[in-house]
Amino acid sequence: MVRISVGAPTHPVSDRLYGVFFEDINLSADGGLNANMVNNYSFDGVYLDHHTMRPSGGDRWRTQADPLRFWRFEGCAATSCGSEIRGEHGQRVATDCPAPPLHRHSRYARVSVPAGANAATAARIENLGYNGGGVYAGRCAMAVRPGRLYEFAAWVRPVSGEATLHACVVDRYGLPLTDVGDIRCDAGSGRGAGACVDARSAVDARVTKGGDGWRHVRFTLRGVGGDYGKLRVDITNGAACVFDFDCVELMDAEYWGAGDPKWRHGKLRRDMVESIAALKPAFLRFPGGCIVEGVTPGNEYRWKDTVGALAARRQQYSIWAFKTPDGSSYSQSYQIGFYEYFCLCEDLGAKPLPTLFAGIACQSPGRDPRHMPTDALAFRSNVVQDYLDLIEFANGDPDTGAWAAVRRDMGHPEPFGLDMVGVGNENFGPDYLEKFDIISRAIHERYPDMLCVMSAGLFPFKPTMRRSWEHARRIADQPTGPAANGTDRRIGTARNALTQEGLADGVAPRDGRRGCDGDPLPAVGSATGDAVIVDEHSYHSPEWFIAQATRFDRYPRDGAGVYFGEYSANGYFAGQPQKPETANIWRTALAEAAFLTGCERNSDVVRMTSYAPLFAHATAKGWEQNLIEFNAAHVMPSVNYEVARLFAERLGGTAYACEVGDAVGRPANPADTARPRRDLFVSATGDDPSAREDTTFVRYIKMVNTGARSVNVTLDISRGLRALGATGAKHATAEGDDAERNAAAGPTHGTVLEIDALHADSDERNTLGYEGEGHGVLSHTHHESHLAANAGELAVTLRPHSVTVVTLRG
Repeated sequence: MVRISVGAPTHPVSDRLYGVFFEDINLSADGGLNANMVNNYSFDGVYLDHHTMRPSGGDRWRTQADPLRFWRFEGCAATSCGSEIRGEHGQRVATDCPAPPLHRHSRYARVSVPAGANAATAARIENLGYNGGGVYAGRCAMAVRPGRLYEFAAWVRPVSGEATLHACVVDRYGLPLTDVGDIRCDAGSGRGAGACVDARSAVDARVTKGGDGWRHVRFTLRGVGGDYGKLRVDITNGAACVFDFDCVELMDAEYWGAGDPKWRHGKLRRDMVESIAALKPAFLRFPGGCIVEGVTPGNEYRWKDTVGALAARRQQYSIWAFKTPDGSSYSQSYQIGFYEYFCLCEDLGAKPLPTLFAGIACQSPGRDPRHMPTDALAFRSNVVQDYLDLIEFANGDPDTGAWAAVRRDMGHPEPFGLDMVGVGNENFGPDYLEKFDIISRAIHERYPDMLCVMSAGLFPFKPTMRRSWEHARRIADQPTGPAANGTDRRIGTARNALTQEGLADGVAPRDGRRGCDGDPLPAVGSATGDAVIVDEHSYHSPEWFIAQATRFDRYPRDGAGVYFGEYSANGYFAGQPQKPETANIWRTALAEAAFLTGCERNSDVVRMTSYAPLFAHATAKGWEQNLIEFNAAHVMPSVNYEVARLFAERLGGTAYACEVGDAVGRPANPADTARPRRDLFVSATGDDPSAREDTTFVRYIKMVNTGARSVNVTLDISRGLRALGATGAKHATAEGDDAERNAAAGPTHGTVLEIDALHADSDERNTLGYEGEGHGVLSHTHHESHLAANAGELAVTLRPHSVTVVTLRG
């Protein structure tokens, strides 16, 4: 028998403890969160030409422009047109263009149809959607359900002749899955007053005139069958005809934010957003991840390429293309860009954490980690300025700031409330720290309270993180002047802190001047109260995560906080094989739960945590361990997701001491009262009644049993109940799934007891295929009852390999 006593409050819990990390990996954006089902929708496809046998990074990673990839043209010919195209090293090369594109960054398809195209001599255009490639490369991938509405849209420009385009979704056999929308395209006397475009459908159709002869066509299709299909545009005409085609969209009309004018550009798939919302994220980090730095110079993520009208967004190949089945077919269309990310944060009630390029390409092994010199004009005018312009884009006044005006014109005049930004991703070394100082200094000179997140590199070990943490302690030790509480103070005492961690060798004291040339500037009055946040990552084994449940117990509390920004117990750092059958098994989720109890107990220094990666297409996974899998029609959360959701749902504003001992109350290990045995991990958070804040009494006690045997626990809750005026110590019981035994007889003071338990066999996992719904393995039991007025103890049996949360409300 183990006794757990919930004691006095210890510290406030970070209000950003649990968030989500979104990166476009495993087709997470295009083919996933992006509601548009059309692959290479704008004929701007840019892909990775991956030369795997070349040893040199600069030669290994090349750009391959293939604007017509993923489109099929039968009975007609197509030519890619535009004013620029990407060269093999990502540079923009000017090209001849017969007529203006929608935007100078954009290309389009010019389609030529011979005379007499009809049902017998078919001319058609087809797009399969996002099937993930590999063995699925020829499969249809657009999910259609009977009775649902789907929005079709495209830009069309008549060039010569006349034709009618019949757009619908058909299955693999060519049978219709939707009704048909028609577009009549008549060049008349040429591109000008005589040219016209008309559209009709059974539900709704609209045509909007654009510049240079372009017409925007939008209509609604109704599903008539339930299957995976492909977009087909049949072309019928008399004489020969030519027309231009661009920015083709097909999506479920019930996309996220449908009807909200701010969602007028990129659209998001509703069920995937709802799966994020269920995690109740306090923040959303975007766009990554290694994708921030790119695999080689020129491949970095530039946020300015992702805003404005869709046609204005410059596409880029993905660093993760080499992990796809064919090694290349992964383009970032940027239909989901920084504007959409900010809007998503706003809708979810999550704080944005954008992370930008710091001037160093990805430093992971096998990449091309070149460093941009800090004295280069490009570093100052592009890298540093991008951070300042992003903050203006997010928060600035549209009447005085050019980038804030872009935000307003996109549909959001109000600021987004950005208060933190990530400087690079998994970067490390002295050059990175110099770049961090230059960037953060420029930010803090203009925005003193903006919290900057510093990378600690790829590996979660003290020797590899030492340089970053030494630097963070120095920043925290800078004098700050008037702090948030109105008194002069230092954020921390770095030398003492470094000595505690054994990291103080060679650290010289600073000269005490805030803002002197060359010194980093700490954040003052930041959202978390920290001078700086350090981003640690780990993809280690379940055993490592269990052992690290006490990782943060001795971290100094000195103004340098922790963001555990990417974690997954996938065994990658332990050299364990990355196989589908061992990914996201219950054993990994249990280990993460044990680790998170340590984050909650130390949530005065652990400010934020996020699992990574977030999403994965079921058959296009470059990374096996992912929080949520999806196919074209369904979403299947992993068992790890269920742990993350339960922990985020049951979290209070204050952490409470948990004393864990034997049956008579003696701590089994006085040096570690929260962990008396190797398989039991505990944390407690909650809130006490406050008339000022209009809160009620609540306690969340989380208990993780990673062992193969049941654990009998006596839970002493009397201290919390005394806050409600309850007295005595009557004993109630709750054993496994039989929680009705919790309801002791007698009058109550309205204290509600809830017990949630998650359980599965260690090697079980949720599964999802290319088609159909997923299969879940997790047992989640929820029981609710009322405690007797004088109940002060509760007997709970923790099943083997289980996560149990006891909630008390009053």
